[in-house]
Amino acid sequence: ILRKLINQYYVDKGYYPQSLQTLVDEEYLFKIPEDPITRSAETWIEIQQTLTMEELVAGALPGIVDVQSGSEDISTEGTPYSSW
Repeated sequence: ILRKLINQYYVDKGYYPQSLQTLVDEEYLFKIPEDPITRSAETWIEIQQTLTMEELVAGALPGIVDVQSGSEDISTEGTPYSSW
């Protein structure tokens, strides 16, 4: 659901939110949900967009384009949950 809301924010505003808290502040979310692996709303890893040099020169700030679990645990498939 977080990825869908990040994308919806982009469609609505033309830029990505600065953080998950931005989605709460602008009423896209009631509150930041818990990471299902860590059971904490504080452990999400926010993946920032990569800006071009032109965007940086123009003063654009990178937003978040994705989130990953902050868990350091390994799945039964052998991959870290944080890579999902």
